[in-house]
Amino acid sequence: MKPLIEIKYTSFLILIKDEEFFSKKLVSHINNQNVKAEFIIADGSKKKQKKIFDRLKQKKKYFYFGEDKNQKEFLIKILKGINKCTKKFIFFCDQDDLLNFKVIKEKEDFLIKNKDYSAVGGNVYSFVYLENKIKIIKDRYGFHYRYGVYNLDFKYFFFRYLFNIGFRSAHYLHRRKNLKKIWIIINKSKLEDMRSASLIQNLLTLNSGRIKYFDKLSLLRWSGIKKRELKKGSTHFLYQVFKNRYEWFKYFFSKKKNLIQDILKREKIFFGNFYFYKYFFFFFDILGWALNRINKYNFLFRIYKKIILNFYNNEGKIVEELKPGHIVPKEKIYL
Repeated sequence: MKPLIEIKYTSFLILIKDEEFFSKKLVSHINNQNVKAEFIIADGSKKKQKKIFDRLKQKKKYFYFGEDKNQKEFLIKILKGINKCTKKFIFFCDQDDLLNFKVIKEKEDFLIKNKDYSAVGGNVYSFVYLENKIKIIKDRYGFHYRYGVYNLDFKYFFFRYLFNIGFRSAHYLHRRKNLKKIWIIINKSKLEDMRSASLIQNLLTLNSGRIKYFDKLSLLRWSGIKKRELKKGSTHFLYQVFKNRYEWFKYFFSKKKNLIQDILKREKIFFGNFYFYKYFFFFFDILGWALNRINKYNFLFRIYKKIILNFYNNEGKIVEELKPGHIVPKEKIYL
């Protein structure tokens, strides 16, 4: 029998949106792990999925908040879900994720002992289902983690930001008090798209304290396009509002200028200067991202990654737990 993993101080906030196939897979995965934890299910499906989550053999609370008809309603649902969480820490879980509870427990232990850290991340691998097995796949740059890699940590915010351009905090373990403050700001600002909300969460997470990155598999994330997205004539959830990052950038830094200014001044970051941050963000994030997507410039991205991975004391280096192309029986994940 697998040893019990008791995660006492973390609420797992599961965000649900249609696609019952993934919900069933997630419930099966959790039930296959010997874990004891709190699960908060925030259902935004068109059709309630309570019967599926009734099969979850865990302490759980199910909430149906009505259908997420757009991204704005999805953002509102997230704050409602956060408000239902009762533990010190929160870990977001999409319904197509497969969690590594052993590593998340290590993250919880770290945050308890280190009060000056705001969040803890870990490797996120992409996968696809092959009947009752999964296949680990690479990203377009040849790496097999996708989100939130944190390169170098510093005591001061500006250096944390500078050396972690493109930081994504979605799959990190967060302190609940920080996350709740962030999502209150997001909802009061009446944001209508996930990109804008993610920018605020990432920025304020970096400013809330130091960041720890574990060189261990934190979760597996299904990679693909869901049926509901194809029906809406979109290739991805993010593109349902803006076709690309540049279109979003123009909108956000013009229509939400006052919001950005308020955050910069209140948090005392980027000298409280809107234009300094705007041009900094454009050059390093928007332009840098665009260059990375042009094949002839991909080598610059790979060189940067190898420098960071090989010459710094970095915990985001590629690990040997799983490799791209590996096919693993689903029931043996994380044993």
